[in-house]
This record gives sequence, structure tokens and C-alpha cells, in this order.
Amino acid sequence: MVYCSQCGTKSTETNIFCENCGSALIKSEYFNIKSCTSFNQLFTNENKRILEELSFSINAYNTIIENIKEQAKEHYEELLADIPQYQQESMDILSKIGLITLAFTKINYKSRGAELGSYSFNLINIDDRLDNANQISTLIHELTHHLVAEIFEQTLMYMLEVKKSEHLESFVLFALASPANVLMNEYCAHTVEGRFVPHGYQNFGSFNNILNQVFDPEKEEDQITVKSQLVLGNSIAEDIIELLEYFISSKLREEIKKQYKHDFSYPPQYDQILLETKETLPPQVKVSLINLILNIGFEVAMENCNDKEFVEMLNVFNKNFYTINKTL
Repeated sequence: MVYCSQCGTKSTETNIFCENCGSALIKSEYFNIKSCTSFNQLFTNENKRILEELSFSINAYNTIIENIKEQAKEHYEELLADIPQYQQESMDILSKIGLITLAFTKINYKSRGAELGSYSFNLINIDDRLDNANQISTLIHELTHHLVAEIFEQTLMYMLEVKKSEHLESFVLFALASPANVLMNEYCAHTVEGRFVPHGYQNFGSFNNILNQVFDPEKEEDQITVKSQLVLGNSIAEDIIELLEYFISSKLREEIKKQYKHDFSYPPQYDQILLETKETLPPQVKVSLINLILNIGFEVAMENCNDKEFVEMLNVFNKNFYTINKTL
């Protein structure tokens, strides 16, 4: 049986909404209850109503963060089990960070193109011509983008009580694609990266480019948007940092510092980032904003689900996720 969080009325597990007050119900299970194998199954008025009405709690958010960590721990132990002990003992710090990254997502090493590192469709692309220190920082940076997407996806899984699928991943990619959310995501990645690499050696070029190209510092509306997105990005970064600190110990951080000393002869630079904040959000405000981003994205998707170009874009996303997921 399920008890409504609003009025306390007892309902059966098959009910989506409370028979007494009409509020959306959530079961005691985490998710993995229903399958979502098409965009038609995802973009329904029922799901829209659930996202609008269901109160997403900080306890649920913490459960999601813990679930991501536990899944990665299990995969990391499986990866370690395939490596002989003598090889583990001789691994350099880049190999160790690479192994940790593989516990969460897939890596593709490349040696062509101007982009040194990127993340999309559960795949980190990284140029192996980079020195070891820059490869380490790039892996951590791009892994953060993956974890941001994973947090939003598992939030959606939790609220809609559905299994992980390429359709959910495609929608989350769309929901996070607005300039404001891209700025939040990029700031979050730089903040997490900065926790694990020596201060002054980060490259904030990607963040500054978005800031300069999209937002006008003279417009009050843009100032408010940028400020709010930086604070949200910083708040999510705190959770990702805590998650990654389970894997990247203080000993590994010292090894990262030694790698930087080996690879770089120039002094650190502290003036690269154009804007910075130390402010974080109260936990419930943070999870409410995550829910708001999903709600806005869902509303836009519902409005455009009959548009051929929009549907084709989601189908391309879905195909790319499916291709990568098959190899994970």
C-alpha cells in the first residue's frame, strides 16, 4: 500500500494519483518500476502532472547521490578484479584516474581534432597527445558533466518511477542544453576539477566563452540568470566533489600534484575565471531548482513533440545514446 504524502489516504500501488486529494503518489521503491521505451511513453500529460505536483525531497536527492556512488563502487571493483595486483601497484596517477572514470562512464582516446576533451552520450572524448596532468584534469572535468546528467536523469527516474533508458537520457540532454544550464554545467565542472588539481592550473576558457558569447553583463536579467546558475552549479559541485572524494583519496591528490610539478614549469595563474562564487543553496532550494529545470524542459518538449525537426533531433540523441550504451 502507498500513503499519500499530502492527506495520508491509503492507496494501492497501481494508483498514480491519490483518490482522495488527487496528489501525485510516489512508491517506497527507488525506481526501476516501469519501462519507458518511447518518447510517446515519456511525454504524457500524466508524467507532466507528476513532475509538476510531486515534491522532490532532499532525502530523495541524497538517495540518488548514494545510488550513483554505489553503482560506481561496484563497477570499480569489477574493473580492479581484472587487473593483476603487480600491475595495480605500478599504475601511474593518470591510469588510476582513468580507471576511476571508467567506473562511471566510457572513455575514447583520440589524436585528431582541435577539441582537447568533450563529453556527450555517456562518452568522454580526450586527446591522448595531452601531457598526463592535462589528461587528468580533462577526465575529471568531463566526468563531472556526466555526473550532472546522471543526477538529473536519476531524478527523473525517481519521480516517474521508470527504468533508465536512452529516451530519458535524450530528454535530459535536451533539458540541459539551454545557455543558462550549459553555463551552470560548465561552472560545476570547473569547480569539481579545481578541487582535485593544483590551484591556478585550471583552464576556464570554455566557461568564459559561454559567459561572453551569450550573456550581456549590462543587462540586469542576464546578471540575475548568471548569478543563480553559478550558485546552483556550485551547489551541485559540492555533492559531486564529496562523491568523487570516496574514489580520489588525499594520497591520489598528492600524486596529482606531483604530476603537475613534473609536467609544468610555469607558475600558476589565478586570474583566468571571469566570475566566481562561494555561495551555495539550501538543500531543498537546490533540489527544487533541479526539478524546475526538468519541468521547464518537459513543458517545452510536450509543446514540440509533434514538430518533425524536434522529434528527429531527439531520435538522433536516442540513437547515439543507444550506440554508446551498447559498448558500456
